[in-house]
Amino acid sequence: MQTFFNVPGYPAEMQGIRVCGREADRLRSKGYGRNDGRCIVLSYEEAVYLAEQGTAGLNFEKVFREAISIPGFDTRFFVYRDLRSRGYVLSVREDCFFGKKSFGMCFYPHSDEEWVSFEMLVARELPHIMAVVDGDGDVTYYMVERAEPEGECHERPGVEDVIMGEKRVFSLGRGDTGTFGRNEGRFRHFSMNEYYYLTGTRSENEIYAVYEDLRSRGLIVKSGFKYGTHFRVYERSMEEHARYLVHVLSEESMLQVSRAIRVAHGVRKTLLLAKKCGSEVKYIAISWLRP
Repeated sequence: MQTFFNVPGYPAEMQGIRVCGREADRLRSKGYGRNDGRCIVLSYEEAVYLAEQGTAGLNFEKVFREAISIPGFDTRFFVYRDLRSRGYVLSVREDCFFGKKSFGMCFYPHSDEEWVSFEMLVARELPHIMAVVDGDGDVTYYMVERAEPEGECHERPGVEDVIMGEKRVFSLGRGDTGTFGRNEGRFRHFSMNEYYYLTGTRSENEIYAVYEDLRSRGLIVKSGFKYGTHFRVYERSMEEHARYLVHVLSEESMLQVSRAIRVAHGVRKTLLLAKKCGSEVKYIAISWLRP
């Protein structure tokens, strides 16, 4: 027996198709549906997928027409379908699919036209996976994990004979400033972030707050402009390759985030998204994943 119900205003867990009898037992054994007494309730993602496979005795056109009217269904279905085709057993939740294969993880469906905020990412249980559907219906996966970057360089030298420029600070002093600043002939120049940090100058700039936190963790922090991010970050020495690219995220388009991930992956660095939340700076590592 099958009952269709899609009632506007009802919670997501009450939407779907009820299947009873032996068919319910068969589908339950394969990880489909939510128990409802001796029956199961299939989500519309599950129902359309099964109907497309020609199983469960479901009429594909009828189920598909029911489902397509649900907001966000097309994005969710492409993710569900792709994961099932990869061998995942999926539990359908209101905002994600919990998938089990070699590991268990929540997959959150997104459209490539959406905007991403740091608050949205950290509000979810970490780690999780973003599943982004593009205009061609292809799905790209990104692992999202909490990060605690640490380094070994805790120097904080003084700055002598300072001359303030418009965008940077110059020094004619001969003292060693270590990994801060850059020599240019007879002078040395510093970014404003470096100057603020070395002199203990207060700044309400959110990007500086991230810079200061990274330096306090013993990391060497330099401009990440050439990579399209705010900072490139070294763990021990600039003689090594930078370990991280750090981007201070408020809210950006999925396209911009995807571009940053692709660049970081291409140069073998870890992309960290950062933001000051209250009195602390939080970090998220985000990377491309083949599930």
